[in-house]
Amino acid sequence: MTSTDLQNQIRQLFDEATTFKSNGQWPKAVETYSQIIKLAPTFVPTYVERGLLIHEMGDPERAFQDFESALNLDAQYGPAYYGRGWVKHTRGDFNGEMQDAKKGLLLDRQNAGMYYRRIGAAHQGLEQYQEAIEAYNEAIKFYDGEDEGTIYNRGLCYLELNEYASALSDFNKSLEMDPDWAWAFAARARTFLAMDDCEKAIADSSKAISIQPNYVYSYIWRALAYETLGDKKKARNDFEYILKTTKSNQLKDLAKQHLQNLKGGWGWFG
Repeated sequence: MTSTDLQNQIRQLFDEATTFKSNGQWPKAVETYSQIIKLAPTFVPTYVERGLLIHEMGDPERAFQDFESALNLDAQYGPAYYGRGWVKHTRGDFNGEMQDAKKGLLLDRQNAGMYYRRIGAAHQGLEQYQEAIEAYNEAIKFYDGEDEGTIYNRGLCYLELNEYASALSDFNKSLEMDPDWAWAFAARARTFLAMDDCEKAIADSSKAISIQPNYVYSYIWRALAYETLGDKKKARNDFEYILKTTKSNQLKDLAKQHLQNLKGGWGWFG
């Protein structure tokens, strides 16, 4: 096979992988990227694209190896720092994430928005919420306000700072762009709960549960809203569900505490 034939084959396979990715056929995309790597083991973008998909599919440590491979081949390839920083975020290494995101930003200014997203996520992980908002603002400007994920994360930061009007605005914008986003409904429910608007908190929590029944925080915000309104039976039902399903000891302790407070009057479960 001539070098021209090889290049054409790689280009064709890369286009196929991109199509698979766009259509949500991620395993096929990963398989196709792997074919390219066998044919051209020094083609750096393929490692990054495969790593990003593998991370999305729930295997960040395997993805980390792809980002490391890319950087070993080309330490000046910015997107590899983005990917490695994302893995570091999942590990809780927010300072490491920050370093990688800033390195990527220096190397790849034309895609500055995605690095500002990682910088914002690192600040958010470090509970530096004002700094996170500033980074997210830069990312949102880069994407002309059409980045619902970054807007959602900015809303979470506003919520942590008790800036409820700004948080609601961001969650509303996120839901305009993605009307079936369970996490945005749950976050908005939490905001309404903080504002003592329990009816809206219950409505949004219930909507989130209807979309994603396994997201435990939706039950928490709804249970707390029911408890505030004095609906002990419904509050208890949600706290019992949390106790039975969550793997988090912290959330189990929370549910137990509230169930103890609600004990009596309904033949409590014992």
